[in-house]
Amino acid sequence: MSTPPHATQLAPEIPLTRRERNRINTAAEIKDLARQQMDAEGAAALSLRAISRAMGMTAPAIYRYFPSRDDLVTALILDAYDSLARAIETADAPLPRADLRGRLIAIAHAYRAWAFAYPAEYSLILGTPIPGYHAPFEITQPAAHRGTVALVEIITEALARSGADPTIGASPNPGGPPSLSTLPGRVRDAAIAAWAVMHGLVSLELYGHTTKLEDATDTLYHQEINAFAGRLGL
Repeated sequence: MSTPPHATQLAPEIPLTRRERNRINTAAEIKDLARQQMDAEGAAALSLRAISRAMGMTAPAIYRYFPSRDDLVTALILDAYDSLARAIETADAPLPRADLRGRLIAIAHAYRAWAFAYPAEYSLILGTPIPGYHAPFEITQPAAHRGTVALVEIITEALARSGADPTIGASPNPGGPPSLSTLPGRVRDAAIAAWAVMHGLVSLELYGHTTKLEDATDTLYHQEINAFAGRLGL
C-alpha cells in the first residue's frame, strides 16, 4: 500500500522537543497502520485495539493519541482531502488561467489518478459511509471544499464567458463553512454535474463495473470530460 503524501507540517523554524517529535511520529505510524487496515478490510473494520496490538502498545496508550475510533477516522479524512486537493492543485497550477478547458481536463484526470493511487482513501471520503460514524461537518467540510476551488473557479468563468449570469441564486452562509449550498445557483448546478460525471465514472471503474460496459476506460472517461467541457461552452 502506498501512503498518500500529506502537507500538514510544522514550520521548520519551530523547535520540537523529543517528546513532541515522538508524539508526531507515533500518530503518523498509527494513521499508516490504519490505512493498511482500510486497504485490507475496509474503513468500517478500523480498530484502535488491532492497531495498538500491531504497534506493541497497550489499548489505553493508543487512546492518548486518538481518544476514539471516530477521532482517528476524522484525522484520516482530513489527510485524504488534503492529499486529493494537492493532487488537483498540482495538476491545475502549471496551466494558463485562461485555458479553462485544459484546466478542467487536467483536474478531472488528476481526480481519477488520485482515486486509483489511493483507493482506500477515496472510499473513505467518497464511498460508502462508515456505520455509526458521523463526520464533524465544521471540521471536514472546509477540508472537502479545498479540492473544489479550482473547479468552481473554472465553471464560474466559463459561465461568464458564455453570457450566463453565474451570480443568480446565491445562498448566503455568513460565518459558516464553505459548501455547495452557498454557491450561486448556476455555478452550483454545474459543479454538481461535473462532480457527478467524474465521481460516477471513477467509482464505476474503481469498483470494477465498467469492464462489463467498456474496455477502453481511459477513452471513455476522456470523452465524457470533453463532452462536459463542451456543455460549458469550452
